[in-house]
Amino acid sequence: MGLRFRKSITIFPGVKLNISKSGLSVSVGKKGVHASAGTSGRKSVSVGVPGTGLSYTKTISGGSKKKALGIGFTVVVITIAVIMGIIKYKDRIGAAFSALTGQKTAVETTVDTDPAVSGTLVINPSTKKIHLPSCRYATGDKVKPTDKTKDQLIKEGYEACKTCKP
Repeated sequence: MGLRFRKSITIFPGVKLNISKSGLSVSVGKKGVHASAGTSGRKSVSVGVPGTGLSYTKTISGGSKKKALGIGFTVVVITIAVIMGIIKYKDRIGAAFSALTGQKTAVETTVDTDPAVSGTLVINPSTKKIHLPSCRYATGDKVKPTDKTKDQLIKEGYEACKTCKP
């Protein structure tokens, strides 16, 4: 009986770095369909029925320990991974760039331009959540700026957003 080792690390949703004693590989896709490329030179595509254990794997090119990682396919896999990550986290990326450049999000601009409002928090009365103006969930017509402190809002039954943690 041989010793096995395998560790899978999620880089982005749908993109995993797989580590085993035989080398590294990158997989892109979700349950049911994914493509992978490894340091051994093996490239494959798998299709399966989630939860059943049934799957079909087609090896596009086999590898041996002597082959280097297929650069072309690997670049495509990594590019797809980065694009998927950008699409998934576009709100967070946008907020990070606005923080770096000093630009304000739509909610921050509304709060700052209204002279009657000097608060640094916004609330959503329908969800009873407290947000920072830069929070991705602090959008929509139900979100309102407030002058009240976080403690006052909590006493009124509001709770802090778990994403922006005001």
